[in-house]
Amino acid sequence: MKPNKKKKLDIGLFFTENIEKIILILVIPLAIYIAYLGTQYEPLAWQPDALVKAADSANNTIKTSERKAVDEGVSIITYDVKATWIKAKIRSDYYHTETQWLPSLFPEKNKRSAVSVFPVRELKAQPGLGAVSINSASPLAIQAVETGSSTMTNSAATNTRIGERWAIVTGLIPIREQLNLYVDKFSSSVLPDALRDMPTYILYDVERAEIVPGENLDNLKWQRLDFLTEFLKKRSLWSGNAVDPVDPIFFAPQVPGKFPMAYPLPPVTKKFNEEVARPPFIPMLTDSQMEELKQSEKINERIRKEMFDIKPEDILDNPFGGSESRIGSGSGGMDRNMTQGRNRRTRQSTTEPEEEEIKPVQVDNYLFRFLDFKVEPGKTYRYRVRLYLANPNYKLAPNYLEDETLSKEPYLITEFSAPSNEVSIPLESRVLTTNVFAADPKQPWTEPATSIMAVHFDLMDGSEWYVERERVYRGSTINYKNQEVTNPLLEKQTSISDMESSSPPTRSAPRRTTPSSSKPSTANTKNTENKTLKRLNIVSEVCVLDMKGGESLYKIPTAAQKAPDLRSPGKVMVLEPSGNILIRAVNSDLLEVESIKNPSGVNDSGMRGMGYMGSNTDI
Repeated sequence: MKPNKKKKLDIGLFFTENIEKIILILVIPLAIYIAYLGTQYEPLAWQPDALVKAADSANNTIKTSERKAVDEGVSIITYDVKATWIKAKIRSDYYHTETQWLPSLFPEKNKRSAVSVFPVRELKAQPGLGAVSINSASPLAIQAVETGSSTMTNSAATNTRIGERWAIVTGLIPIREQLNLYVDKFSSSVLPDALRDMPTYILYDVERAEIVPGENLDNLKWQRLDFLTEFLKKRSLWSGNAVDPVDPIFFAPQVPGKFPMAYPLPPVTKKFNEEVARPPFIPMLTDSQMEELKQSEKINERIRKEMFDIKPEDILDNPFGGSESRIGSGSGGMDRNMTQGRNRRTRQSTTEPEEEEIKPVQVDNYLFRFLDFKVEPGKTYRYRVRLYLANPNYKLAPNYLEDETLSKEPYLITEFSAPSNEVSIPLESRVLTTNVFAADPKQPWTEPATSIMAVHFDLMDGSEWYVERERVYRGSTINYKNQEVTNPLLEKQTSISDMESSSPPTRSAPRRTTPSSSKPSTANTKNTENKTLKRLNIVSEVCVLDMKGGESLYKIPTAAQKAPDLRSPGKVMVLEPSGNILIRAVNSDLLEVESIKNPSGVNDSGMRGMGYMGSNTDI
């Protein structure tokens, strides 16, 4: 007989049959725990009487308290007060407009008030040097002839020359802005005056500060220059003045007996360039316009002779120069739009030569220019200037002025301009860059090189002697001893003195700046030995630091093709003896290089000139 098998426990069936019992077992302990927690709270302390008492107290507080609208942040409009405003007069300034609905036939006149004056802007300084033609009757010229240092020729008895250094300072006088301010101030005044109500520049102050290496530029020691005394000395020594290459309409009209705002140019042997102007604001004249000015220069020379006896106190005491009208370079009518009476004509096509377009030249700025001849070689300077203008209210009756004190001072003084850039005065020897040769990329061991012209300036007669070097490398100091140098100007003067013709020299075409290695032939130097060639020491103390540019700008042509030698513009970084690092550009030095190689000489009136261009960029 087999034993009975045990039944297996079925969990699902167990929970299904006993689910009520399981729930009851879980709920009973939870209910007991909740009942226990209820026994832990304290009974309420508030009683019905206490609640009634608290409500009565709150009601009494509300009834007895006084709260204002301001305390509650509520604004109450007082309509009763605002209603009374209807009786008040309406203020017309609340409804003022620019349009005059009923303009007066005769505008109201105002009393004359004070006027502001604007200083010179964008002051720029550059170094210069050159041979100045002096009067043969002056003691200095006689001494030069006796010592044999004169460059006088048989054809030009007034061509005795001396060497001069200078710093040329240029800036912009904002005449358009100044004139507009004068028109706004005085056009509707009770006493308009055409002479007084025009900005009249009568004098200026120039201050110079010497830059000492390592000195704080914020604490410069400014020194006022007595340029009037220096100018009178120079003017009595010069054989004349150079024809100014700047259009006269950009000169401030000069009151008779007053000093011009553009310093007259000395009669130097080479042509002045952009350093005496401020392109594009103040451009240069063309060659044809320069020829026209030579004729009027003789008339202006007579006017300049009246300046020999001028003194600063005379200029400032009588700012308007009496009852005479203003004359001189650039004088003429001028309206608010600064349109001068002189018009500029532009060329038309050759097929219609009779038709010319006339365009008025508008002047926004006058030229400020000053030449400082009391500079020392190797030193570095900065400049600042201020202008004196005639006071338009000077000596007027008090009933015409807002303040009677406005008529006391004869002049108005501007603030000092912002200081100019630093300018270093060159030594007797200087260096110009004529070309830059880039290193060959296929030969990494090669270095870039530059061609230079080392120029020596002779202070005795202003002659310039130069020597060229084809390749100069980085780290080279341009000091050459016992070098054979040449002077093309003396060569040209010697050849002209042997000719009977007095025709002026023609202007030669520009030459390549690459120095030529060929020496002058014996035939050309036979009669000029010890004059056009000599040996001397060129010591510039200029060190070549680095160079850039000179790369070829075209592909290498085949043998059958010919292409010009086009190269990228070259620049050379040099260290000057003054300690300044300068960037010299081949394109900028080209003008001076050509002027040294092809000097034009002084013209028949001794009034042609140019100055040393100086450094291109000051770091």
